[in-house]
Amino acid sequence: MDREERESCYKNFIKVFGEDTQYVFAIEEMSELTKELCKYFRAKGNSEKLEKVKKDIIEETADVLICAETLRLMFGGKEVDEMIEYKIKRGQKRCEEKRLNLK
Repeated sequence: MDREERESCYKNFIKVFGEDTQYVFAIEEMSELTKELCKYFRAKGNSEKLEKVKKDIIEETADVLICAETLRLMFGGKEVDEMIEYKIKRGQKRCEEKRLNLK
């Protein structure tokens, strides 16, 4: 599925389920990802549990990214994209400053 097809699906989610439901979905999915990330730390050292948690993290990350893209459309894709670019550039600058401080 290409980006345009995905965006069409996200728009359909908003239309069919409504914006309020999308907010609730996003909150729920972020909470589930948070829970799985916490489990990851507890599972270290237990390879059997760790593999299951990794799979759960992958699933929950996908859910959160779907919700994030839906929110992006609801709040303005252009503005969100501009903020992403700003934050990435700021992060790059901080990485460079940290590298210089470590020398």
